[in-house]
Amino acid sequence: MVFAQLTWREGLRNIATCLNAKPEELYHLGFREPVAKLTLADANEQRDWQLWENLVKKLMGQARTFYTGEDLGLGLKNTVYALDSTTIDLSLTLFP
Repeated sequence: MVFAQLTWREGLRNIATCLNAKPEELYHLGFREPVAKLTLADANEQRDWQLWENLVKKLMGQARTFYTGEDLGLGLKNTVYALDSTTIDLSLTLFP
């Protein structure tokens, strides 16, 4: 699911199609057979949400270390994190 998030995949079918596009690479990622949409759905259902919480905390810690002392030009006194996994379709007529 991290792969899907980082590569902007939308939906299980899109994730499975993208992963299965290079079957020779799947083997090196630990997959022994093509990825099925149902397998992704089952894995997503069974994973504890705390797995993702821990991943985000680790990434935030790395970002904090990486950007310590760097002026981001935001004029903020405290650290701010914005995490959003939603997609918003904008109309070019309303938002040129």
